[in-house]
Amino acid sequence: MLAMSRCMRANGVTNFPDPNGHGINISGTGIDPRSPAFQAAQTKCFRLMPGGGPFSHKASAQQIRQADATARCMRAHGVTGYPDPIISSKPPTSLNPADYGSIEAGNGIIIAIPKTINERSPAFLSAQKACNAGG
Repeated sequence: MLAMSRCMRANGVTNFPDPNGHGINISGTGIDPRSPAFQAAQTKCFRLMPGGGPFSHKASAQQIRQADATARCMRAHGVTGYPDPIISSKPPTSLNPADYGSIEAGNGIIIAIPKTINERSPAFLSAQKACNAGG
């Protein structure tokens, strides 16, 4: 991921941060992921992420069904507003990381959990446990 950070800076996103052990967090940096400069750099640099990045592999129909089922399960277990997965072959331009508590991406499946959902609450953790167990 360090190579991607360096690439982003070399391609015009001068304050792009280095990875911090948990990934890369651009919150609070003033970076606008919807800006043309960010989008152009991201197109050039995302391939440098481990494994080619979260959009290098296409999700299978089974992975998409599982992501949909998990979202329905979380809502059924009381996590109001839990998002449906976003299926994309490239990084979405509509997501502003500052609006989300977490964004997970892999195999072209994106789960963007808004800050309005407390991911550390007992209700969220209980739902997550139930849904990960097939709930």
